Amino acid sequence: MSKKVGSALAKTGRLSLLLVALIFAASTAFASKIATVDIPVKADLYATTPAPLSTTQCAQCHTSVFGSLKNNGGRHRFDCQQCHNAIHSYNPKKGNWDELMPKCSSCHTDVHGPANKDCSSCHANPHAPCMVAMPPRLTNTCASCHAAPKNDLVKFPSKHSLVSCDKCHTSHGFKPSCSACHKPHYQGQEFSTCAKCHPVHKPKQVTYGSAEPAATCGACHTKVYAKWKATPSRHAKVNCAACHRDKHGYIPQCTECHKAPHPQSILEKFPNCLSCHLDVHDLPSAGSQTP
Repeated sequence: MSKKVGSALAKTGRLSLLLVALIFAASTAFASKIATVDIPVKADLYATTPAPLSTTQCAQCHTSVFGSLKNNGGRHRFDCQQCHNAIHSYNPKKGNWDELMPKCSSCHTDVHGPANKDCSSCHANPHAPCMVAMPPRLTNTCASCHAAPKNDLVKFPSKHSLVSCDKCHTSHGFKPSCSACHKPHYQGQEFSTCAKCHPVHKPKQVTYGSAEPAATCGACHTKVYAKWKATPSRHAKVNCAACHRDKHGYIPQCTECHKAPHPQSILEKFPNCLSCHLDVHDLPSAGSQTP
């Protein structure tokens, strides 16, 4: 009986040794095959300290950002790492986006006042800072920077006073053409000439230079313009703005150009020039005057 037990124990011992040997061999084989591919080690690639990324290198991946800076970056067109001190450090699990993104206050003061510190609400793209949309918040605070236009709109009421800023200025700094809403005074008129007479925020306060074409006036004053254009008198050679100068609606006195054209006795008898000359825009010819 004891011999059988000893023989069984001997067999068990040999099996245990065999099992240990197999486990050791398997673990050694597994340890030597951690990777699924064989890539040669090139330690020399890491022997030097690399130079910081250049702007052009950043652009190889961040093409849209580079394009925004190139076309509309304004004063933000400088080396990327002047703002981005930590590169490729964002980790969604850490939620560190806000921590990594540059803060406007690191370079800028409260240029729009203490009430407007949320820069990104208007400057949504820091890589194109001048491309500013017109959200309600900006529209409601235009006057905080642009006080003069608001004062004009209030002091000189017109239909423009009833229009919200963003109806014309669809983005910050955008100046629309008058043709978006208005027709020209005459065919072929350049819309760039509109603001020479009509200040956009007080369009009824019409001012103009003496060289302004008479056709501009004729767009509204059609009857007067037609008479002036057809008159045989010398007034046909005088531009409207030469008499009605500087300010719309100004009516000059004849003596501003004609200094005492008649003897004093005639002027005393007929103090009003139009008693004889009837219509300054269509003076009677010499043959048609009544004696």
